[in-house]
Amino acid sequence: MPRQRRQHLIAQYLRTHQVTSQEELALALANAGEIATQATISRDLAALGALKGPGGYLVPEAPTAAPSTGREPSALEATLRRHAVWVRQADALVVIRTAPGHASLVGDVLDRAMPKGGVGTIAGDDTVFLATTSKTAAGKLTRHLHAALLES
Repeated sequence: MPRQRRQHLIAQYLRTHQVTSQEELALALANAGEIATQATISRDLAALGALKGPGGYLVPEAPTAAPSTGREPSALEATLRRHAVWVRQADALVVIRTAPGHASLVGDVLDRAMPKGGVGTIAGDDTVFLATTSKTAAGKLTRHLHAALLES
């Protein structure tokens, strides 16, 4: 099976099932007719940006259509809508609270799509700190991320 097809199957499976080990994922792939080694699965998970949280592996959300504007949200917007609880400014930082175990996923997506004015992230279990270039940048990013969180 081609790599892209296998990675698509893995992402689809992780979005619909709770998978806590690569062995479980290998078994699921085998049931779908695809035999893959642990090393291959590990590389595929890294390529997909999958992170392992307390509930198992998580992959960034695929964008879905936004009914209110008719445009598709970015991966960042889709991830915030699914995993973030609130967004607040703290001086030159933007603080994002997530569901427990989801901060790493949100931080990773933020790092990949670093918005203008953002510098980097630190993610704990349920909190992400987004460092910005200034208080002004933090205010703009807080408003932008908060608006993205509210659109659903």
